[in-house]
Amino acid sequence: MNTMDLKLNREMLSMTRTILDASCEQAVEKDFLLPDYYPDIFRVLKCVITPTVQSHSINGGKLSFDMAVLIRVLYISQNDKRINCIEQKMNYTKSFDLQGDCGDPMIWLTPKCDYVNCRVVNQRRLDIRGAVTIHANVTGEVTVPIVTDAFGCGIQLKKAAVTYPAKRLTAAKRITLIEELQLSAAKAPVGTILRTDCRIIPQEHKMIAGKLVTKGDAEIMMLYSCVTTDGEETAETMRFTLPFSQIIDIDGIDYTFTAYVRITPAGCDIIPKSDDSGTLECELVLLVNCVAKKISTCEIVTDAYSTCFECEAERCESKLDSESIKLSDSHSVTAKLSCQEGEIRCVHDSWATLSNVTSRLDDEKKAFIISGSVTFCIIGRNEDGTPLYLENDSPFEHEIPIPENVNGEISISPDLCIENCTYYLADETTAELKADIKIGGEMTIQQTGTMISELRVLTDKPKEKNDKYALKICYCNESDDIWEIAKKYSTSITAILEENELTDDKISKQGMLLIPLMN
Repeated sequence: MNTMDLKLNREMLSMTRTILDASCEQAVEKDFLLPDYYPDIFRVLKCVITPTVQSHSINGGKLSFDMAVLIRVLYISQNDKRINCIEQKMNYTKSFDLQGDCGDPMIWLTPKCDYVNCRVVNQRRLDIRGAVTIHANVTGEVTVPIVTDAFGCGIQLKKAAVTYPAKRLTAAKRITLIEELQLSAAKAPVGTILRTDCRIIPQEHKMIAGKLVTKGDAEIMMLYSCVTTDGEETAETMRFTLPFSQIIDIDGIDYTFTAYVRITPAGCDIIPKSDDSGTLECELVLLVNCVAKKISTCEIVTDAYSTCFECEAERCESKLDSESIKLSDSHSVTAKLSCQEGEIRCVHDSWATLSNVTSRLDDEKKAFIISGSVTFCIIGRNEDGTPLYLENDSPFEHEIPIPENVNGEISISPDLCIENCTYYLADETTAELKADIKIGGEMTIQQTGTMISELRVLTDKPKEKNDKYALKICYCNESDDIWEIAKKYSTSITAILEENELTDDKISKQGMLLIPLMN
């Protein structure tokens, strides 16, 4: 076997490979005994489990991560109009077995609460049972040598232009922001913090030599119990905006890359200072994940044959990230909350949370369908000042149209958050709420097909020639492929086009085609 007369040009192509796409469950169980300085439990208003990923690492074919689960219980005592809050943080370490190996892995960990049950055992004791699910997605880069051109030995090539990520860079950083917050002068002093929430508003991402600069605002909301100057038990909300600017080192990155950056809160602790000055110390933890790609285009060989010799080709299936489209859409969901414990005299806070968010492709509608559920919540008081909590779930669906003329497979990675939640009192016992959902993330188009990774011409196996004929006649249909015809008769497309005075390799009508034979 001799291939010395065949010259090959190769290119290393980067492909994104998923090496983990799995979920695991963690049971959350806590037998909670109230500290002495807490009042007795009469009725639980709400129990919430909030899981957050604190850190992660890959070692020895395993993805390991640390997760914190915050249990927060709001309750009231008998004949007491104060809303009390108790908290307990539990820590877990979990791991996944990776389904392969790759370079520069990107790790996405998404925890969610499946359910929580809170049972009052007695006035001083709570039995809490729940579960959280953590979905892990790990992608990495695999480089494959691909034949892009060949010369000699009568080689004929079928080529296709592909767009692919010539470089893929990833980075992850944990950011801790510590700031002092100041209550408005019109607000009552903080008693007990009942709820905190944080929403990230990215402002801009810049890429300079070896660094990613990300800027944004963290919008923090706090609900707290307090006592008015008249001695009345109530609750207040405060909102703060914390601007942030961070530099993340990423070797090799510059302005020619396109970056997808996701920033998620991993903890927000607010502690009032003991001097009654209205000053609060806020510690906010953010996780920044970045995937940056530099897109390039090249021609690759998808099929080959020789007019002179038998050939052997090694092929591989390709899935190349050819294009990423950033999502920017919105959706509104409404709900009614009815009070069964009297009238709604005041609302301290209203909010909404997302759950069970999924996406699927609807071929008939030519769109991705994003669906899920919005949980609407209200904390307020009835006509005699007793605290009340109302909750209701509303399902939703939202369509993301697929761009026209998409060449390849398309997938979606949506990133949803509640941008705003408003309410109004429709009557004495009913509140109507509206949640605005911001839909971000990205849509990825993958070019799929077969590429040739190795090509050999078997010079010891020449093709049989028939010296008696210079031409053959082939009857063709419109759907026939001239490449396949040329390959069948060991001739070239160029020769067929010239002999039949054709301008392109498409057969426009049924008829006879002259096939020049290469002797």
